[in-house]
Amino acid sequence: MSIAGKSVKLLGQARLHSTISGSAQNDRRRPVLLVHGAYHGAWCWDKWVDRLAEDGRQVHALDLRGHGGLEPDAAFVTAGVAEMVQDVVMAIDAIPGRPVVVGHSLGGLIVALAAQQRDVAGLLLVCPSPSGNLPGAAKVPMVAEDALCPPLNAEQVGVRYAPHLDEAELSALAEQICAESPRLLNQRYDLRIPVDPQAFDRDLPILVVEGGRDDPARHPPGQDAAIAAFYGGSHLRLDDAPHNLMLGPGWRGWFKAIWHDFDDML
Repeated sequence: MSIAGKSVKLLGQARLHSTISGSAQNDRRRPVLLVHGAYHGAWCWDKWVDRLAEDGRQVHALDLRGHGGLEPDAAFVTAGVAEMVQDVVMAIDAIPGRPVVVGHSLGGLIVALAAQQRDVAGLLLVCPSPSGNLPGAAKVPMVAEDALCPPLNAEQVGVRYAPHLDEAELSALAEQICAESPRLLNQRYDLRIPVDPQAFDRDLPILVVEGGRDDPARHPPGQDAAIAAFYGGSHLRLDDAPHNLMLGPGWRGWFKAIWHDFDDML
């Protein structure tokens, strides 16, 4: 792969990492924007960034405000979905051309809202959080809002995100996890973030990916298929995939299966 350029650009309080291979300059496929979920950062997409760039695509990965090594300011404790959607909208505006937008976990809910404010070429929602108005969606116990939620420990990371990783890998992953805004978490946990499916472009390709080994407390069986139906999209279940299917053993096979189906939709 010939790398034409890697760049990092601050967008307000967020940060956009761009990777453009030499062949991407002549590639007619849409650019890709990758958006992480709670406690994470653009780093969680590193394997996907390299693989997509090898395939000749223009790739961008976003650090939402207060994530991925960006120091949270005093207002981050009250930052919620509106602020995170603003970060994604700014990233879409900064990318030449109409991008395909990928969101993981809570990022899947954030990008769904951003896609209703900007013209995008497709939505790939990986193990997404449910919208607040999804029929049958269940609430999750809320957290205190008087301080930032501390980073998860290795045991919590293993349960929620990566049961496929060994102890050393879990410890390394936990070191990258950041503190989170309690306001943002409670908006998701208390189902305060509705999405109007009628606001999507009628022809917008939407693929919802389900990990068969996801945490059932936050992603109960059937929820991802229900999200796909609610949004008018397609559903792909990967039986052996965990929540963080972008990382660790097996990621290449899951990547191939996802993009085989998604590219056919674009």
